[in-house]
Amino acid sequence: MVDIELLKELGHLVVADVMVTEVITVDPEERLENVLKIFRDKNFKGVPIVKNGRLLGMAYAVDLLKVYFMYKRDILDIVEACTFASLMDTQGTVDRYMDQSPVTVVPSDPIVAIAKKMVKTGTYTFPVVRKGSAKWRDSGFFLGMVTLSDVIPLIYQAVVKD
Repeated sequence: MVDIELLKELGHLVVADVMVTEVITVDPEERLENVLKIFRDKNFKGVPIVKNGRLLGMAYAVDLLKVYFMYKRDILDIVEACTFASLMDTQGTVDRYMDQSPVTVVPSDPIVAIAKKMVKTGTYTFPVVRKGSAKWRDSGFFLGMVTLSDVIPLIYQAVVKD
C-alpha cells in the first residue's frame, strides 16, 4: 500500500536533501588503471573528473565497456571479455574516455524530477553542480553526487508498507 503522506513528502524533496558531498573524484590526468580500480573496489558506476573544484566530465563504467567491447558483437563469454580487457591501454589518462558533457543536476532540482531523468536517460549517477549559466561547463563548481542508491530508499519508504 502506498503511503500518501510519504509520497507527498517525496514530492517536496530536492537534490540538496539527499546528495552526497564527500565524493571520490579524479583528476583528468589520472591513469585509467586507477579509475578502473575505483570502479572495481567501490562498485561505482561513474566517477566525476574534477580539476580546481570544477567538473570537467564524468567517467562511466558503461562507457568503458562500450569502447572496448561493443564493437565486437560476438563476444562469447566472460573469459573472452576479460581477454579484451587485458589489452586495454590502462596507462592512458582518463580524460580520453570521460564524457565531456554529462547530464548534471543542481541542488534545487526536485528528487521526483531526478528519478524521471534517471528513467528517461538510463543514467543513474548525476554530478551536482552550482547553478550558473545554461551551459554546464559555466555552471560553477562541483558540489557532490546524487545516484540511484540515494533515490531508491526514498521511493521504497513511500510505496512499501513494512
